[in-house]
Amino acid sequence: MEIAMIAVLLLGAFVSIGSIEKGDEIVRAQLELLKISYFCDDPLYRTKRSDAVKTISRLQGVTSFSHTIVEDLDTALKNKKVKMNKPINRGDCIVLIAEAKDAVDRLINQK
Repeated sequence: MEIAMIAVLLLGAFVSIGSIEKGDEIVRAQLELLKISYFCDDPLYRTKRSDAVKTISRLQGVTSFSHTIVEDLDTALKNKKVKMNKPINRGDCIVLIAEAKDAVDRLINQK
């Protein structure tokens, strides 16, 4: 009986860890979308920022991130303290934003 109880507790801990990783993956994808959106001067940047905050609120308890990460990223972007890993060609912005948005949507739908 005790072994079964321990197995159930360990399984619950494992599932929780897995969901937090999944929630964090979704938030990281949204933060990447925000960076691309900002650097491409996307007119919908503020909407995407608001969506990221809403997603974090919905994932509360299933992600290690809080809404302050979005505020911190927004401030860092405005203060030019964040750079992209690779330079962005402005002609590619529409495709880059669409790909990043698709990545976020795929992760959310897999949840």
